[in-house]
Formats: sequence, structure tokens, C-alpha cells
Amino acid sequence: MLAQVLWGSGLRMAAIGFVALLGLAGGGIRAAAQPGLPTRAGFARVGVEEKPDPKSEIGGLHSKFVDVNGVQARYYEAGAGESMVMIHGGFTAGSSTANVFSRNIEGLAKRFHVFAVDRLASGMSGNPLKDDDYTYQGDVDFIYGFIQALQLGSVHLVGHSAGGAIALYLAIEHPEAAKTLTIVAMGPENPSPASENKTRLDLSKCPDQSQYEGLQCRVAMLAWLPTTFDQEYWNADKFMAALPKSKEARAKLNAGAGRSFDFPAFKQKMLDKVRDEGVLQMPVLLVAGKNDVLDWGVNDETAKLRGEMGLFDIIAAKNTKVQIIVITNGGHFIYREHPDEFNAYLETFIDTWEKYPTAPAQGNFPKPPTSSGTPPRRESQPPTQPGVIPGRPQIGQQGD
Repeated sequence: MLAQVLWGSGLRMAAIGFVALLGLAGGGIRAAAQPGLPTRAGFARVGVEEKPDPKSEIGGLHSKFVDVNGVQARYYEAGAGESMVMIHGGFTAGSSTANVFSRNIEGLAKRFHVFAVDRLASGMSGNPLKDDDYTYQGDVDFIYGFIQALQLGSVHLVGHSAGGAIALYLAIEHPEAAKTLTIVAMGPENPSPASENKTRLDLSKCPDQSQYEGLQCRVAMLAWLPTTFDQEYWNADKFMAALPKSKEARAKLNAGAGRSFDFPAFKQKMLDKVRDEGVLQMPVLLVAGKNDVLDWGVNDETAKLRGEMGLFDIIAAKNTKVQIIVITNGGHFIYREHPDEFNAYLETFIDTWEKYPTAPAQGNFPKPPTSSGTPPRRESQPPTQPGVIPGRPQIGQQGD
């Protein structure tokens, strides 16, 4: 295993954090309260559970629904403990859904109360009431409204790709809602122009996105392992993409819904708040696959590490609680390709900041999970000189 560690002072050019290359494969809410449901953390459980269409479900998961400001949200719920909200990435209008976390939910539910939700206009969730909400801001408001509707309080936010951007923007606008923030496979340039690397150009060769085959082609092209998606996943995906509301959403997007939203200006404003104002003070974990051709530009050797390290730099300018984990045999869907390892690292990250809140100052950091996915026993270590983690190889050194 090749391990690299970065540990610094919190300044932009010496940002506190942890980089390891691992050798591993808005607004008011209308929701009817249900009597008789258990309470948690002082909140009464609210929401509406409907009879779902089993064609939309995979992995033994069962759908629930809740009204979020007049729009139905479909979600999966499992486990007990601290709340974790998982936000999928991908394309709007049915081709990407909470089903993408089907290999993670059961394992994470042993430690957390997991909620994996279909984004606005995706999967079984409803479409926006206004065309102007087919935007990142609309997605942020929808997820924040989901958290409010279920009265979850402060949660562990986990977002993948575009869902990582939504989680990031939500944590910036509503920092009180994010206990920790985990962003998977998303750099500050996301989304980027199609000319950046060969894979983006290859994506343009897929059939038109108005047809399901075009959506499937784009998702499948980003899978690093042949086992990333199975037929059960594609069957449910195709069913949801064919729903009338999904076709309506694609038609609206093709007609220009949401185009008045100035995304570059919005993104820059959000990143400036992070870099200059330091609005993100919760622990932040960035997870990347070394073979992620979309975010890392694997076809362009000069582009490697640019995305995630760029985002790391921005966050670490004002936040000493940021880490990066890079999985060497992982692609854009790391958590599906290596679910046990991903779950273990996520749990270790969260446990670290709960049990070692002064870890950056003291150098008290647990070892990463073993290859079996089980986090090792954590041991406190004495403080050392700044920039050094006890017992760890430093930058440029090779580990076992």
C-alpha cells in the first residue's frame, strides 16, 4: 500500500488535512404528523408513508414519502442513532436516484439513522412547482426542506458528485444543519466543460439524453468496475426514467427551465464564502477515486489531483478539520465499487471528530480501516511536532 499524508498549519499553502492513497479494490414545510410514531432527539416523527411501486426499489429497500413544501420526496430510511442524509449525484429526471446508495445503507444503518433521498425531479420525488427551481439552488432548498420536514436537526451530510455540490452549498447556506460534511467525487470545477478530458468527449458520443439509453450510457461510462451496476439497478432506473413526471422534467429542461439561474456566479459566491469568510467549520471529508475519469482527468496526467485538491485548498484556507481519502482502485462511484471500505472510512471519519475533537492540534489520529472494512481500535498518541502524524509515513515516503 502506498500512503501519503499531508498535515499542516491551516494556511492555504500548508493546509491542515489528511491525504491517503489507499490500496483498495427552504421554506415552510407542510407535512402531516403521524400519531404513535416514536420520537427522537426531542422531535416528533413526521412524514407520510405510502405504498411504493416495487419496480423503483432495489436491494431490499422500501420507499417512504414526505411532503416538502408541496413536493413529494421519496427516501429510504434505516437504522438508528445520529441522522445521516445521503444525496445522490447524476442527471435530473429519473436516471440518478437514491438507489445508487443501495450497497451502503444497510452497513451504515448499524451505526447511523440513514436517510437516502431522491433529489428534486429525480427518481420518485416530484418535480419543482416552478420552472425556476430546476437549479442547484432548487435542489439545496429541497434537501434542506427534507431535513426540516422530518425534523432531523443537525445531520451528517454525504453527497456524491452533483449531490456533493448540493451538500456543500447546503452546508454553506445552513451550517447549523450539517454536523459533518462528506463530499465524494466532486472538485470545485464541477461541472466542467466537456473539452477537459477524453472521457467528457466520449460522453458526448452517447445517444441524446432525451432517451433513456443516452442517460444510461453516460452513467455506465463512469463506472470503473464491471460490477458497479447490475441488472436490478438498471431495471429500476429505466422504470423511473420512463415515468410521466420524468419525461415532463426532461422536456422542461430541454425547453430551458432553470437557464436564467447564473450558476457560475452562484458557485463563485459559495466558494468565496468558504475561502474568505470561513463559513464551513464542521469536519469535512473529501473522498475520491484515483481512477475517476470525470473528476480527475485520468486521460490527462497533468490534471490528476486538481479537482479534489483544489477543493481541499479552498476549504482548508479557514477550516482545520478537512481530510482527503483517495482510493486507488476506485472510480466515480467509489462507494458502490468498495462499499465496505467506504462505509468504514466514513464511520472512522465521523468517530474521529467526536472522540478526538482536538486531533489537528495534538496529532491524535486513529489508523484507517483495515482492508476488511472494519475500523481498528483507536489509541490516543502523545502530541508531536506540528505537521507530523505519529506512526505515519510523511509525504514522499512509502508505507507498507
